[in-house]
This record gives sequence, structure tokens and C-alpha cells, in this order.
Amino acid sequence: MAKKNKIPDFSRKAQRLIKARPRMVAIESAKFFKDSFVNAGFTDESLRPWMKHAGPLGGKKILIGGGGGNTMNLMQSIRPLEENEQRVRTGTDVPYSGIHNDGGVITVTRKMKKFWWAKYYEFAGMTTKTKGGKVSNSARNRAINAKAEFCRNMALMRIGAKITIPKRQYLGESKTLFRQFEDWWKSEVEREE
Repeated sequence: MAKKNKIPDFSRKAQRLIKARPRMVAIESAKFFKDSFVNAGFTDESLRPWMKHAGPLGGKKILIGGGGGNTMNLMQSIRPLEENEQRVRTGTDVPYSGIHNDGGVITVTRKMKKFWWAKYYEFAGMTTKTKGGKVSNSARNRAINAKAEFCRNMALMRIGAKITIPKRQYLGESKTLFRQFEDWWKSEVEREE
């Protein structure tokens, strides 16, 4: 006697996939955009690396963490902002996110100068001294002095001066991400229940 094949319940499967799709897209989008920080660049069809920062404070510290204080870092702030069957929106509501993602020009303010003076005094106070009381010429002190000098120069900029912030895109449309969604959808449709 021939064995009968079980006919899948396509209607139930379709409803389950349609219901699961917004959540999956939201979670995978957030992971994908956070990976931009790990990769130091945005992936559309291929990785577009961020421009290297040449200053002594260069690096990804404020972007991925370790900024100190109560500063929310960009990487950890990425999350689903809207999630329903019509639309999924992933992003961040950190105030400085747009200038990092898109690049642009900012204007020096009194508050910025105050911040840079505080950072200058913070770095200047971190240098170590020799037993004789002189400032040590160690590699650590030279690095700290370079950071302090950079902060001092920023603090000395005149109010109203312009600073160009380079584009460090981490959010946006990505063909690679859309391909991942299509692959997920196909694998779920083909999966046996």
C-alpha cells in the first residue's frame, strides 16, 4: 500500500511568516547596522570603509562605547523605532547620530569650547611624574600630551568657526541586507513543518 504524503497547510504557514516578518526584519536590521561599527564601514553591495581619523583622539571610541560618563554611544543606541506589517524602521534617536551618518559642517559654540577645555584639563592631569617631580617622557605621557594639545587647540577655536565632520555611514539602504531578507524568506517558505 502506498504511503500518503501529508499536504502542508500553506495558509497557516503564510500567516505565520507574514506575522513573523516585521520582527525578523527589525532584529536583523539592527544587527546589520551595528556591524557597520565593527567593520568600520557601511555595507551596501560591498563594504565602504570609513575615512581614517588622523588626530590623537581618532578611533571608534565614542561611536561604539567607552566615551565615558553618561554618553550614549551610537552602536548601542541602534534599535527598531517602528515595527508593523506595513513598515519597519530601524535607527537611533541619539542627537549626534545624523552628523556622523551623513557628515556635514558644525559651528563652534561656547558650550563646545567649555567641553574641550574640560577634556584638556582631564588629559593634562593624567600625566605621570618621575621620582624627581618632573613630567615623565614615557610613551604614555607623550600620547596623553598629544590628546591634551588637540583638546586645547579645539578649545581655542573661535565661536562661529566651522568644523567639517566626515561621513561615517552606518545606517541606510543596503542591497546586501535586502538579499539577506530574501534568503530568509525563501528558506522559511521551503522549510518543512
